[in-house]
Amino acid sequence: MTQRTPPSLLPTDVQPMGLQPASRRILVVEDSPLNQMLVTAILAQAGHRADTANNGLEAVMAAQAGGYDLILMDLSMPEMDGLTATRLLRDLPGPAGRVPVVAMTADTDEADRVRCQDAGMNDHVAKPVDRVLLLETVEKWLRAASAPVRSAGFGACAPAAPTVVGEVLDREVLAQLAQDLDAELLSDVLRQFVEETRERVARIAGETDRAVLTREAHTLKSTAGTFGARALCSAARALEMACRASVAEPKGVKGDGTADAVERLRGEIPQLAGDAIAAYRAAGYPV
Repeated sequence: MTQRTPPSLLPTDVQPMGLQPASRRILVVEDSPLNQMLVTAILAQAGHRADTANNGLEAVMAAQAGGYDLILMDLSMPEMDGLTATRLLRDLPGPAGRVPVVAMTADTDEADRVRCQDAGMNDHVAKPVDRVLLLETVEKWLRAASAPVRSAGFGACAPAAPTVVGEVLDREVLAQLAQDLDAELLSDVLRQFVEETRERVARIAGETDRAVLTREAHTLKSTAGTFGARALCSAARALEMACRASVAEPKGVKGDGTADAVERLRGEIPQLAGDAIAAYRAAGYPV
């Protein structure tokens, strides 16, 4: 596969967070309304204008119209994934084809880093999204877009935070959210998370298509991690991995228990979601 060289390159002088540049226009490409709400709120607090697209196809259409200084791109989306969308973006003529694209991904291993770079992405931020890291990455590439071209660079993926078995909620994540968002917005996004999670868990419980299950588990992993539902995030991650292993098995070849793992996790996730919701309420969150 031919590697696509990102058009904008890493600057050597990263500006301190306290010195914000003028407001820029950013496209947030994300299929989860919850993640859209959170990321756009963080960008708005930093003084940026953010539009949203629900999938890669919408992102390409929006980028063709021009006017964006940066694109934040989820990877796993229906209709068109983020990697395909970025390849199409890089084929656009003029400035639209040179806009920096930063992946937002819960997949953080070396293979995913290479896939992002090969597609023409410039950088990545890991999910759950860390506010400070997100804004630092945004400012870095907004400056790089207008800086002279130097040498290519793509940062190594940050590993996912380890999960402590048996803990329902991650209090540190919730404390950070309370610092990043005002109380009313935090209550709104938590309620949205609970509503979205109930719908997604119901789909997981009734879905049999492994590809669809993989996508649902991937999104649940991301949103549960963002809002500190630690045990639910861990189970969703395990379900995603089991589904991917099941899909990869050649036809006619008996797997090593992946099908059993998928069914076991599908049975556990509704209870874990209920435990998380009860824990939010016990902690005083109005969900």
